[in-house]
Amino acid sequence: MELAAAALGSLLPKLSTLLSDEYKLQKGVRGEIRFLQAEMESMQAALNRASKLPAHQIDELNKIWVRDLKELVYDVEDSVDAFKVRVDNDPEHAKAHSFRRFFDRTIGLLTKAKSRHHIADDIQDIKRRIDEVSKRKERYNSLGVGVPQPDTVDIDPRMPSLYQDAAKLVGIDGPTQKLIDLLTRVEGVKKQKLRVVSIVGVGGLGKTTIANSVYERLRGQFESHAFVSVSLKPDMKQILSSILRQVSKDKCTNAGEKDRDELLRSIRDFLVNKRYLIVIDDVWNVEAWEIIKCALIDKNVGSRVIVTTRKMDVAKFSSMDGELYELDPLSEKDSRRLLCKRIFNEDVGIHSDLEEVTMKILKKCGGIPLAIITIASMLASMPRTKYEWYGVHNSMGSGLETDKTLDKMRNILHLSYSELPFYLKPCLLYLSMFPEDFEIRINDLVRLWLAEGFIYGKQGSNLYDIGEKYFNELVNRSMIQLVEINEFGVAKTCRVHDMILDLIISLSTQENFAIILDGSHLKSTMHSIRRISLHDKVDGNREDSKEEQIILPTTVSISHARSLVVLGNAVQLMPPLSWFSVLRVLCLKNVPSKVIHPKDLGSLHHLRYLELGGEVEPGLLEGIGNLKLLKTLNLKLLKTFNLWGPSIEELPTSIVELQGLEHLLMDKRKLTGLKLPDGIGNLTSLQELSGLDVNNSPSTLTELGKLTELRTLALKGLGENESYMKTFLQSLSNLGNLRTLEFYSSTGTISLDNMSDQWRGPVHLQSFNGGVSTFFALPRWFSSLSELSCLFIRVNVLRQVDLQLLGALPVLRILYLQAASRGVTEERLAIGGDQSFRSLAKFRFMHYSSCWLVFGPGAMPKLQSFGLYLEAQKTASGGIDVGWENLTSLKHVTVTVDCDGARARKVEDVETRIRDVVGSHPNHPTLELSRVSEQFMT
Repeated sequence: MELAAAALGSLLPKLSTLLSDEYKLQKGVRGEIRFLQAEMESMQAALNRASKLPAHQIDELNKIWVRDLKELVYDVEDSVDAFKVRVDNDPEHAKAHSFRRFFDRTIGLLTKAKSRHHIADDIQDIKRRIDEVSKRKERYNSLGVGVPQPDTVDIDPRMPSLYQDAAKLVGIDGPTQKLIDLLTRVEGVKKQKLRVVSIVGVGGLGKTTIANSVYERLRGQFESHAFVSVSLKPDMKQILSSILRQVSKDKCTNAGEKDRDELLRSIRDFLVNKRYLIVIDDVWNVEAWEIIKCALIDKNVGSRVIVTTRKMDVAKFSSMDGELYELDPLSEKDSRRLLCKRIFNEDVGIHSDLEEVTMKILKKCGGIPLAIITIASMLASMPRTKYEWYGVHNSMGSGLETDKTLDKMRNILHLSYSELPFYLKPCLLYLSMFPEDFEIRINDLVRLWLAEGFIYGKQGSNLYDIGEKYFNELVNRSMIQLVEINEFGVAKTCRVHDMILDLIISLSTQENFAIILDGSHLKSTMHSIRRISLHDKVDGNREDSKEEQIILPTTVSISHARSLVVLGNAVQLMPPLSWFSVLRVLCLKNVPSKVIHPKDLGSLHHLRYLELGGEVEPGLLEGIGNLKLLKTLNLKLLKTFNLWGPSIEELPTSIVELQGLEHLLMDKRKLTGLKLPDGIGNLTSLQELSGLDVNNSPSTLTELGKLTELRTLALKGLGENESYMKTFLQSLSNLGNLRTLEFYSSTGTISLDNMSDQWRGPVHLQSFNGGVSTFFALPRWFSSLSELSCLFIRVNVLRQVDLQLLGALPVLRILYLQAASRGVTEERLAIGGDQSFRSLAKFRFMHYSSCWLVFGPGAMPKLQSFGLYLEAQKTASGGIDVGWENLTSLKHVTVTVDCDGARARKVEDVETRIRDVVGSHPNHPTLELSRVSEQFMT
């Protein structure tokens, strides 16, 4: 239902655009579009109202109605897009001689007239279909078919967690003790203060079980205690009544008669001067916590509260002093033990015949106890044969919607999906397009959402920024896992847990959102398929498996597909591009382009996102100028060197016609980049230009200044060419919207000293990565970058004044600072508590001298991660202990010891001293200690 509402959110602005003077529609057609707009707005209101109902209260007739509406909305949007493409792509403005211009204008006028006739016909057909859908619903409602079923009271699917046999629980001792330590091991004045600790993690991870285990172990130490579950749609009066009854030990008999404010006052009155322990389980939103918190009086008697949640923002908001516990999945060892205990009622080994399939089942479960327990209950009732167990493994990937034994697990995971706002649901379902364990680049994922129209906002807002917020919200809700984190601490790739993936594949199939093709027979009841993902067939587990080809039922059409994602060898399953008429996304990852005809690619007029990977024929992109709606051209994985044949070396001149292009992405780490044609300054909508090689495209440096919407720029090849740098700086001064600037080099270290003190950087810059580029000293203009949050910089000379300048940057969170030469001017540089580095959370310091940083009281108050690169030969053991204890938020330390020229004993002494210093820190941070150049020790 929410998917239909999301689709309408994308369509309605387009209908408004059609009514503008730009399209010069006839009066009758404009009236029809206004009717259509009003009808769609009414649909959106009805769908938004219905979406607030629990899923079990929506009968089958209404589900069919919603499905038909969604398909109708898709078709309306396709029709509107087709009209705009036909009108906007006419040759009216061709720049040829006068006769040619007259001829093209005449053709253009005829094309527009024909297009307006098409849109009028389409609207009439759509009106007829709207009428049919409405009448069908009314016709069967009148027979009583659609009468809602009586409401039922759902049993909280997490309740069994409260009654698990402790003897059968595996892997909870460590988390239980960790949580107890967070609650009890508090020193000084904080010991008597009210302490709130949050447990956060995905559904099924055991948060409720662990919270209950701690509650049972500690409740006897408190005068009053309570355990309440909040759930997705909380009844706050009932929750507060339950707290009052429990803490009063049922002495308050009229709790059910009180209103919310009276309940809050009663709880506070009862808890005055009492030491209490309360568990608030399964909190879904900050608003619910805010209400409950009003009852938690603090009289400095050592009270404790535990909050469990799936959402990081709730965990952070509810935790006092930032105390939260991110619950990890079970280890492989504990996962095996739990499986065995549930199947055999004892901790025994798995028979060798079942070892391989057991590992695959446990991998699928991903350390989630609920998944392991659920699967174990299935296996316990089956013959212990390889064939039967593989059947269970296969059902985990495709049978989630039909296997009754998996219902409990599905219900718990489904709670998280049901609670998502409507605009996040299609974004999450889109991840079903990628296979198990596939790491997706986050930036690419947001661009794919943009191409599909999932992201929309108020006029003037940046949709990419909104898309990043969507992504962060899904991470905070534990629906997406972060995988790769770069040196700046910025997440680069993500994936979804296998069990979440199975859920969204099931939902995606039910909603006709997308289908996955892997060489198997396609089963679909829908006429039009909207999204297709082609995977390598990896299901070789069953002994009777055979390679098959895709068989499309004759009733199924892929012409209305909006996305086609092809991964690797699955290209052999790829249908011809000529079959697709409204394709918005073409994502070919490591797919050779020989299967694509340049004419077919150039005819995809609806395309918004094009990603090409692998070997590409030189002429493939010649027709790219026809793709007027293209927003992203992703060539990062393109193979520009082909040992066995011709390869692509430059982009065609027609690319400069793509005035709507927003993201041009090339490989920024290859030795030689693609050559860009003259005229790149015409791409005035460009927001991101990555992998620009100025050696290949020097004229681009001049035209950069015309790209005033540019937000991200990553370039290489400046080298020591002073004229290049001068031209670049002149252009850079015009880029007032620039947020990220990165330099790369294929020729070693380069100097950035032309960016000297008289020059001024972009004032809105948020991230600067100099790479291997070096400043002689820190330029003064860095002090004007009040929005800078990430900085990677190398300097030859590091001075006390430089640290003062960097420390004054108000939102600097991540700093990589390298003193590249032996020219550090002072042996000790002080960082004090004078509000310097007040936002810094991650700091890496690399130096090649005997210089040390001295941390005074109050230094870097938010620093959690500190990294150090040092030369053992130049390090005095007494110089290591330089105030690390003043880093009051420190959690993790990474030290790399350069052994070059040092004796082995000297290296060992330095490492021992480092361990002693870190070990004596009051926070007991973790330590990662490593060596480089060990072969050069003397």
